[in-house]
Amino acid sequence: MPRGRPAAILILILALAAGLLSMMPPNIARAADGDGIQVLITRMTPVAKAGGTITIEGQVLNSGTKTIDSAEVAVRLRTSEPLFRSGISSAEDAQSGGTLLRDPKPVTLRNLAPGTAQPWTFTFRADPLGLVEAGAYPLAIEARAGGKTIGAARTFLPWIPKNGLKDVKSMRIGMVWPLVDRPHRDGTTLGDEAQTPVFRDDDLAALFAPGGRLYDLVNIGTGMKVDWVVDPELLDSATRMAGGYRVAPPGSLDPDKPKKSRDGKTPSDEDTAKATPNQIENTLAGGGGQVAAGWLDRLKTGIGAQPVIALPYADPDLAAVAHALDAGKADLRPQLSEAQAEAATVMQRTFARPVRNDVAWPAGGALDPSIVDLAIGNGASTVLTSGASLPPTKELNVTPLATAALPGADKGTALVTDPDIDKTLTADTRAPGQSVLTTQQLLAELLTIALQEPTLKPARSLLIAPPRTMDASLAGVLKDVMNASVDWTHGATLAELAAEPAPLPARKLAGYPKDVRAGEPSEQYIAETDNLVRSMQTFASILTRPERVTGPFNPALLRLLSTQWRGDPRGADRYRLGVTRGLRELESLVYIIRRTGVTLSGEEGNIPVTVVNNLQQPVTVRIAAVSHQPNRLKLGDATTVTVPDGRRREVPISAKSAANGKVMVDVQLLTPDGRAVKTPESFFVNTTTIDALTRWIIGGLAFLLAVFSLRAFLRKRREAALAPDTNGEDGEDRDDAPSDPDSFDDTENDRHEPTSGWPPPHPVAPHAGGNGPPDPADPRGHTPSRSTTDRPE
Repeated sequence: MPRGRPAAILILILALAAGLLSMMPPNIARAADGDGIQVLITRMTPVAKAGGTITIEGQVLNSGTKTIDSAEVAVRLRTSEPLFRSGISSAEDAQSGGTLLRDPKPVTLRNLAPGTAQPWTFTFRADPLGLVEAGAYPLAIEARAGGKTIGAARTFLPWIPKNGLKDVKSMRIGMVWPLVDRPHRDGTTLGDEAQTPVFRDDDLAALFAPGGRLYDLVNIGTGMKVDWVVDPELLDSATRMAGGYRVAPPGSLDPDKPKKSRDGKTPSDEDTAKATPNQIENTLAGGGGQVAAGWLDRLKTGIGAQPVIALPYADPDLAAVAHALDAGKADLRPQLSEAQAEAATVMQRTFARPVRNDVAWPAGGALDPSIVDLAIGNGASTVLTSGASLPPTKELNVTPLATAALPGADKGTALVTDPDIDKTLTADTRAPGQSVLTTQQLLAELLTIALQEPTLKPARSLLIAPPRTMDASLAGVLKDVMNASVDWTHGATLAELAAEPAPLPARKLAGYPKDVRAGEPSEQYIAETDNLVRSMQTFASILTRPERVTGPFNPALLRLLSTQWRGDPRGADRYRLGVTRGLRELESLVYIIRRTGVTLSGEEGNIPVTVVNNLQQPVTVRIAAVSHQPNRLKLGDATTVTVPDGRRREVPISAKSAANGKVMVDVQLLTPDGRAVKTPESFFVNTTTIDALTRWIIGGLAFLLAVFSLRAFLRKRREAALAPDTNGEDGEDRDDAPSDPDSFDDTENDRHEPTSGWPPPHPVAPHAGGNGPPDPADPRGHTPSRSTTDRPE
């Protein structure tokens, strides 16, 4: 190939691309859109009807840096034919073509300065538009300057000609109306008899008050034919608030302010770094009791006889539980069953009438085989799922019905949403002008679906499931859509949709969406939740009134599994930390006093172990001691003891020693059935046993000492009996005479000179402290006396 040919081909391609761009309608070539011109539609006639009038209002906002001296705002409408469903969801089809209308006349804007907006309004009759066939037509409001489009708002105009829907069967619309919010309390309560709850924040007070999200949802949903999907935990929290509650002070739950433990050291998180507030002195009074009570009354009145679906208590993440079970990480199915039972209790207390509890709604409506199995195994007869997760087994040219069989399940029905409508519901309808655009797109979708097979029997069905935390703006959009589409839709309950047989073709499970999987709690979070559940069960088994602890903490453990933690791992970890610390604080009130060592004298004895119970109720525990060297130190069996509330009790552990020395001993608190409550306390036991030989030696020495003592005593008495009586010059007896330091004493004859009575009249035994050996010339054995010069001073 010649060198110049590739260059020529490239030039030709660029020229063709430039030609295509020049042929595109000006509303596609939006080069000036980046100049900061926004066209907002704030109000619009939702459906155009033959003989009617269309009104569209809005404004042009200049958010750029340059003043627009002059601009025109005009209506562009494509009247040739209505859009197919693919055209509604396709930006190219929905934004292309059309004619700038001269009736209504364009509105002229002048001197549109930066940061300012100018309003516009169009009012015109529908008949002259030339729309013949019923359906949705693309419509745009364009701002133009210098022959170019500098900004546009694109939407849809549903059109119903005279007698245009006469033969169209009304489409059944099932809609769920969720009342769900994130958890606002853990297991913390005051220590009073009523166990006043301590909320983590007071945000629910604003949500229940006029203007709050939950207040508006009840007001908007009143009178609509919908299935109210309610988290019983929200009703439980409102009831607790109405009965009086406390609130943790701001910042008191921050994990960076640890408190000190009993030994003055900063404990780890596992040992309760900082417990949540649980006293009146360190909590604040809750201010939402009255609005919570009013919200509950308004809810019961607004729902009336409408169907109510109870989610499991705290709306546990069904998919996260299923995936943890499937991976062998944790089995939290008992918690799902507990959530079902708790939900039934709360709903009966609130509504005093039966409600449905057999509907499963996994996060995002996403399914896989493990979720299906868990949902059906947990008692669900209906599963709400998304069309993206359960598509038809073959491509269709019409929108499939909402009812479907659950793949791989012997029973149960799937109610399936529409993927395009699901995507539309994710728009932020609080943004300026977005609520009108969302309303018009939903109306266009519904009308187009109803017209696909107008005579289908049974009539077409559709499920609309807004996000769990739907805001009031989106709720208002859905209400406007249902009111504006009454000519071709009507409300239906989920039970009515599920009663229809699943049509063909069947549906299949698509792969679990990666973006949905990414929002699931981590494996570590699930494992820690499972550990907390086990800790709670173990601790409760030593209590004489376990309901005082399980009452507030079991629901808190269920809230750990809430679907609301998806996408908020930081919030989930903070909540888990709060529940953990609250439980660890209670556990820390029952403990064994630490010892550094114990001395055991003799072969057998008792090792004292002191158990402290600072709870407000008695506990029953087993004290087990284990010797690290049982061949040297054997310990008795575990002892079960009941410790009164606020008291301590010493428990003796029998011990038998076989050798001297130190032996490490572990002492542990156990439940009455033998489960460990805490890690063992370890200390040394110093044994001082005496063997048989040592005992014989000590006994012999003691005997000899006694013999020598007796012999000395007897000799002293004998000598005293042989000595003559010696009286002083006054004739008194010596024993009664005053003491003379120079007088003779048989015990001190080595320290004094002999008196005038020398030599003594009787023999004296030698003294160990004498002055020398006895003189052999002295038959009595006495030595000669010293001279006065030898006497000590």
